[in-house]
Amino acid sequence: MTEREEAWVGLLLGGPILLIPTVVAVFIAYDRGLSFAPLLMFTATVLWGGLLWLLPYIQRRLRKYKKEVTFDERDQLIHKRIVMAAYVALWTYFVAACVTTWCVVGPNGSISVNVMLLILVGGLVLFNSAQGLAGLILSGRSQKGDKE
Repeated sequence: MTEREEAWVGLLLGGPILLIPTVVAVFIAYDRGLSFAPLLMFTATVLWGGLLWLLPYIQRRLRKYKKEVTFDERDQLIHKRIVMAAYVALWTYFVAACVTTWCVVGPNGSISVNVMLLILVGGLVLFNSAQGLAGLILSGRSQKGDKE
């Protein structure tokens, strides 16, 4: 798969892959009460979403044994830029979510813990979506021959 195809897959499937198990876990928790199964589903989804950016490095290690070059220094630099762009988007989102929540509730108010979980899942979806979008932009640049 090329970089551009991987970016499209990440952009189109990154959100649903994280949202579907999370929504199912929430519905199970509301329907049957909080138990081990929805908590495990939610925790696994959060861990998977948080570590999804490592996938190109893992693929590189697995392909290294085949003695073919599929992930060179240029690809590594592009991947670092993609992760950095997604990281900046994630922190901007968390700052905006915290400030917005504080402004809506006020300094003496309180929020439900469900809001914190929604902010967490929203951050994971945003991180993976920003990663896919940055991948599309940067892989498009590299295909046109732009060195920056």
